[in-house]
Amino acid sequence: MSTVRHIILLLLLGCGALHAADLTPQQRFDKANNLYQQNQYSDAARIYQGLIDDGYTLENLYFNAGNAYYKSNRTGQAIYNYEKALLRNPDNRSVAHNLALANQRVQGFTDELPLLFFQKWWIQWEHLHSPNGWTTGSLVLFWLLIGGILAYLLVSRLNNGIMRIVISVVGVCFCLYLFMSVFTYTAAHSHETGIVMSSGIKAKAAPDQNGKDLFELNEGMKVQVLDATAEFCKVQLSDGKTGWVACDEVKRL
Repeated sequence: MSTVRHIILLLLLGCGALHAADLTPQQRFDKANNLYQQNQYSDAARIYQGLIDDGYTLENLYFNAGNAYYKSNRTGQAIYNYEKALLRNPDNRSVAHNLALANQRVQGFTDELPLLFFQKWWIQWEHLHSPNGWTTGSLVLFWLLIGGILAYLLVSRLNNGIMRIVISVVGVCFCLYLFMSVFTYTAAHSHETGIVMSSGIKAKAAPDQNGKDLFELNEGMKVQVLDATAEFCKVQLSDGKTGWVACDEVKRL
């Protein structure tokens, strides 16, 4: 009988796993929201994280994941997700408010200087499209530009001032989209900032575990990654202190 019970249990678990796999991303998101409302914060965070790992990078997804991690007392993960949400919309006051609350839990937290208005505008412009969106736009504009030039050269009735203006505008837009596609791709893969995921991390004077201790990092601190070896990253705090820590201790944005 014990063996039969085990087999039935395994079948039920297998059916449950298949059912979960059949859920659409929206259904998974809604399920996580329901779990959050039922105070099952860790389970909600796990589903949100699964969606993020699957490549979904929506502002609300990061915000909800941050809230679930915050309620689960996983401050580092909470701050990481709030920061990711703010990268997509720096004017989201709800995210900024919750990030400020999470930062209050961070030992030794030093606030950053606020962004200037033009920095906020640039971030909003940068996230008007994804890197793939900017690239797709530049390709479309490139072929429109080529088509316009050929039409201007081959069709005599299109050889006029209005056509030249249209070609110039398309050319400028193509250059702009091409620049943004390169810039956003580079920014997406630079990972120059990160969040510390553990407390009591000793920053070293050199990329060596036996190096001299300089200062201590705690979970949730935001750092700039200045340099890296295979195992160690040179990080800088907002107050200017620098030191080397294991790269595994920093989750890059």
